[in-house]
Amino acid sequence: MYVHLDTLPLPTADPSGRARRNHIAGRVPDQRTIARFQSVASALAGPEHVPQLDVIASATRQVLGQQTTSSRLAGIRQRARCLRALRMLAREPAWQLDPGLKDRIRLLEDYANGTERLLPDAVPVVGGLDYALLVDLAMPALIDELEAYLDFRRLRLEEAILRGERPHGIAFGRDEWLEAREAEVRLLAHILERGRSTYLDEAGAARFQVH
Repeated sequence: MYVHLDTLPLPTADPSGRARRNHIAGRVPDQRTIARFQSVASALAGPEHVPQLDVIASATRQVLGQQTTSSRLAGIRQRARCLRALRMLAREPAWQLDPGLKDRIRLLEDYANGTERLLPDAVPVVGGLDYALLVDLAMPALIDELEAYLDFRRLRLEEAILRGERPHGIAFGRDEWLEAREAEVRLLAHILERGRSTYLDEAGAARFQVH
């Protein structure tokens, strides 16, 4: 899975100064919903990084004014895939994820699956922008672990294919992944070195001459 995240359509401020703070994609979220979003954002990244509601409102108006279809934004779809990968990471018994990171993923899951949402998935184009923003806030602490886990899944699959078994049916955890990764690095280094050298002796083969 490609985990690079596209830029979400969030301006730093509304240049017109006319942002309607309580109107987000035609919706007026209640204080409980707002507090829920802000609480999760603060827990993930600290209070100084909580996205301002007027900035979110301004961004959704800009996007909806420019969008010609009802398809969800590509950046939101990418973060939905990222959240699914994080769910797999948190549930993988062979990976032994740090409990603190599990808690961060659980916060994201609980918000995304909850009913108190600023922009539910059913909202055209920008539905899910709220949890997409939360994914961005959480990723600095999770990206290294997620990339390692995705590589773990790749190598576990390769090992399972070699054994003729299912990936979850083999004993393959973090330690086995590290060993397999080191072996892969050594193999690639050997191939690279062989590509720079030759199997012929230094004298080389005699030249053919045509008379």
